Amino acid sequence: MLTTTSSSTRSASALLTSASDKAGMANVDRDRINAILLRESGNLNYMSRQRRVDDVANGRIRDMKRRLGERDDGDGHDDNDWRVELISSIVDPILAGYRSRRRGLSTCVVIDMDGFFISCHVLDDPSLAFVPACVGNEGMISTSNYVARRYGVRAAMPGYLGSKLVNELSGGKDRLVFVEHDFELYRRKSAEVRSVLMEYGPHLSMHSLGGGEDDATVRNEYLRENLPVGTIHAAAEALLRSIRERVRTVTGLTCSAGLCSNFLLAKIASDINKPNGQHFVGPTDEEIIEFVHPLPIRKINGIGRVMEKMLRGISNIETVRDLYDRRAEVYYLFKPASANFLLRASIGFSEDGGRLEPVEDENADADEALHRKGISHERTFSPTSSWTTLCTNLERITLCLARDMRDRNLRPKTITLKVKLDNFDILTRATTREIALFQNCNNSQSCEELVDIVINLLKEAKREHEGGGSVKKTKMTATASKARTPFSIRLLGVRCSNFQSISTQQSLHRYGAARNQDCADEPFTSRNSNNIPVKNPYLSPKSTKLRRYVVESNSPLDKLSLTTALSESANDDNFETRVRCPLCRIDFSNNDDGNELLNRHIDECLNAPTLKRLANEETACADERMTHKKRRLNDFFCS
Repeated sequence: MLTTTSSSTRSASALLTSASDKAGMANVDRDRINAILLRESGNLNYMSRQRRVDDVANGRIRDMKRRLGERDDGDGHDDNDWRVELISSIVDPILAGYRSRRRGLSTCVVIDMDGFFISCHVLDDPSLAFVPACVGNEGMISTSNYVARRYGVRAAMPGYLGSKLVNELSGGKDRLVFVEHDFELYRRKSAEVRSVLMEYGPHLSMHSLGGGEDDATVRNEYLRENLPVGTIHAAAEALLRSIRERVRTVTGLTCSAGLCSNFLLAKIASDINKPNGQHFVGPTDEEIIEFVHPLPIRKINGIGRVMEKMLRGISNIETVRDLYDRRAEVYYLFKPASANFLLRASIGFSEDGGRLEPVEDENADADEALHRKGISHERTFSPTSSWTTLCTNLERITLCLARDMRDRNLRPKTITLKVKLDNFDILTRATTREIALFQNCNNSQSCEELVDIVINLLKEAKREHEGGGSVKKTKMTATASKARTPFSIRLLGVRCSNFQSISTQQSLHRYGAARNQDCADEPFTSRNSNNIPVKNPYLSPKSTKLRRYVVESNSPLDKLSLTTALSESANDDNFETRVRCPLCRIDFSNNDDGNELLNRHIDECLNAPTLKRLANEETACADERMTHKKRRLNDFFCS
């Protein structure tokens, strides 16, 4: 039975991330904890901003309730006819389509380390396991142990609030112990965990130092044909227990896991039996509904403070079952993207499909450039208005991001700067380049260029902020105060996106290499009708004595034939080599700048399906070259 939530609890959950529950906080005195949180943080700048954001949410709730009342003809009584019609004609057919796409096996695994940061320190100091302890400081807590969670202390909570909770709720008997971060220790232990998990299959996807997901069904058809579903699930559960035990033996750390038919449910299930436990949810519609419907809506990834408040305020939606029962209102009031997400959540369906890319694919960079939306780094620090300090911090963040992009062979065109002011207002500035960064093997110039770009964006944000100009802001800053505030910053972040695919350039290089195989010792690759040698445009030096270089194509990148055409006068001493796009036949200079422009231009000419086909061909070639295959989870089922 659902208990009634007090107004103070609702207010706290709408304003504070730390007011929501994590694993290990099921039996805490939520009302008392929220009262303390609101009392101690009521006068902070952060709370002032959160109240402004909350006011906007309240306005949206009023608008939606007004629309709902108008739809009900404004007579004060619910008119269910339109709801029944909407459900039968639109909503239920949508849900039926989702249900028909459910996977037949529950083999999606999410493994989550138990209080990873603090558990690493417990290995060195076992006494930390028996007292309220956390990793962080008075400013912010990164994670807490399960003793501290009984007092409501959790990640993303200011440390001084955690100390206040422990002191008051224990009657002064306990105090919160703070442990300093040791990221070298975390990286080392994370590598140990990863090495254990990689023994069981190559499809592991690590989303943080302390968590990962995997799919145990590369050969679903084989498994269904050769083993009963019940046997497969029993084997998967047994295997998962052995994985968790091996992680504990090798690393000394415990982990919890969820085993479901999609990763949305598996993530939720991994929290059910924390710490050091696992939970299984069957793949049938009945089993999924039985698991997901009693859950609070906040348990669904993607439903945060604002969405939770809106769902509660509009239709008193508290649980996933309520979300399903009021699916007509949800579909009617929310925009299509949000409505479809909420409908999927109401039946525990996820679009992930359980498919993950193999981690050992040596050509994964091409696929990542196609599918990754962006990569970012950000850092929080003590508020400062010192320009030197801000530039130093921003340069450090940018170089760290540049290193990650080099490692992943990502070439961004769009760079976005995020600035969080001392009053928690968020400003963003962005710029898009015609030519992507990190085009060449020597990336030091691109690193310097990226730093210059973000510094200029910071200058622009500062100038417009102090001058009262309009600055691009995120959704959460729609309520920012109109009064000018000092340009004192507590967080800087840099995001790169709009990546250029490397598939086209790689394919052109491979084509040129294939054409040159028979004449590798010669500097020229072909001859025109006048027997004049023509160089490969990607290898030709600037001294080549040709006026124009032409690339002709019957179909894009499939059948390239290299020819030449002499322009105007063969006697002209100022010959210039040029390159022609094989798709639209626009000419470019055959120099370093021209080659970069050509690469960018071809990317724009090619459509997404062509790029994906090229990336898939890269992956297929890589798979054929692989000689060492790591064991997959399925290998343990088919013995």
